[in-house]
Amino acid sequence: MEQFSVCVAEDCADENDLLCMGLRLNNYRALSAYTGREALDLCRSGKVDVVLLDVELPDMDGYEVCRQLKADPTTAEIPVIFITAHNDAENVIQGYNLGACDFIGKPFNLPIVMIRIEAIMRTMQSGDEIPPSDDMFDPAYTDQLTGLRNSRFLLERLQEEVEKAHRYDYPVSCLVLDVDDTKALDAELGTAALDDVLVEVAMAMRNSSRTYDILARYDGALFAAVLPHALIEEAVRYAQKINDEISTTTFNDPCCPTHANLRFGIVSCRNGAAKGADHILGEAMRGLLKAKSYDDKSLHAKDLNTQTESSF
Repeated sequence: MEQFSVCVAEDCADENDLLCMGLRLNNYRALSAYTGREALDLCRSGKVDVVLLDVELPDMDGYEVCRQLKADPTTAEIPVIFITAHNDAENVIQGYNLGACDFIGKPFNLPIVMIRIEAIMRTMQSGDEIPPSDDMFDPAYTDQLTGLRNSRFLLERLQEEVEKAHRYDYPVSCLVLDVDDTKALDAELGTAALDDVLVEVAMAMRNSSRTYDILARYDGALFAAVLPHALIEEAVRYAQKINDEISTTTFNDPCCPTHANLRFGIVSCRNGAAKGADHILGEAMRGLLKAKSYDDKSLHAKDLNTQTESSF
């Protein structure tokens, strides 16, 4: 897996260390800079893919750093994400006008920072132009804990994908996932906080997804994914991949080792077999209830075209 480099331009040592730690845990190469000049030198070395930039730096402010980066042809294409306590409307507008692609306020949520970086890197890898941040992370459509989309966005996009699947005769699958139960592997240490579990599930979903899949935290501990061009077999493999990642790696934290029991409901259709977003989501929810009724199975899948059902 290619390792991308992120420059952390932050003069507060504790915050710099925290951001670098989060980056390394998510397989990024972290490069620390404590002044604007250090950040510019790192970027001009050709070793930086993304910059996390504080506004308040000891030698020059972050806006001047951004201005110089965008004025230099060798660094102009490096995405800049401001992380600052100066997150009022005037400062946000100033940052975007200088060419920044995102603006995160302090105190920051570390998992959200990682998700924002990942979204930008995935967009760059796909060859697409990075859209303005408010397009990617519109708060009206975004879950603030996990950084995934919310139920409102999910239903709107699911309806669009069902209609396109009917019009162009390609398959689309919908998956719902519930964190059914968590169990402490060490009775004295106890379980991980539920919010931490949900953030880890969201990150596992993102790691297993394609750039055009639609991921959402639907409600509470319930997640959903819309998988365009995915047959039922592909959707099942997608669910199993998430389940394996959660089971084998995500919750082996020595501070609070936790087992999370996940349940999945999956439905797939093409060429009008689903009557709309409510229909396909309802079928996926019914599959989830069936999966939750089994002691030895965690996944129930249904193909609306053939009306075949199976459990795993």
